[in-house]
Amino acid sequence: MNKSRYFKPGDLIIYGALLVIFVTGTLIAAGGLGEEGAVAVITQDGREIRRINLGQVDESYEFRVENAEGQYNIIRVEPGRIRVTEASCPDKVDVKQGWISSAHQSIVCLPNRLVIRIEADAPEAEDGIDGIAF
Repeated sequence: MNKSRYFKPGDLIIYGALLVIFVTGTLIAAGGLGEEGAVAVITQDGREIRRINLGQVDESYEFRVENAEGQYNIIRVEPGRIRVTEASCPDKVDVKQGWISSAHQSIVCLPNRLVIRIEADAPEAEDGIDGIAF
């Protein structure tokens, strides 16, 4: 049997390059590369209430954000990521969102008027993208 029938000389190089592109893209999309400077900005009623550099978090912790009506969100911060673990809102969309860690990701709780968004720490790290769709 002639093996050249199955592979041409440059096929392995092309397959290898495609594999490297796929793995790199997957790591970037998962927040595994270059996001040490990510900052979580937490706003309520349009006012910034907290800013957390996720790359500088050494130990996990939780805190509670409450509005004037007594509605609340419990936010968990771990090294490199953040999420809402509990909320008083009826639909719990913010809790179901899970962890976020990459620039341009966000968690929104409309009933409690809470927004957590991730932005790059350094202005030169911004890439001009308005949003990411998955």
